[in-house]
Amino acid sequence: MSKADEIFVANMKDILENGFWDTDLNVRPHWEDGTPAHTVKKF
Repeated sequence: MSKADEIFVANMKDILENGFWDTDLNVRPHWEDGTPAHTVKKF
């Protein structure tokens, strides 16, 4: 795995472990089938 891949994987783990999930919020984007497109964010 390249150094860029290692940094990417570390960032994704950090976001998933420490990010903010918007599953309890009313979100504007929706998938084609109409279900809400929830996300996880970290600023």
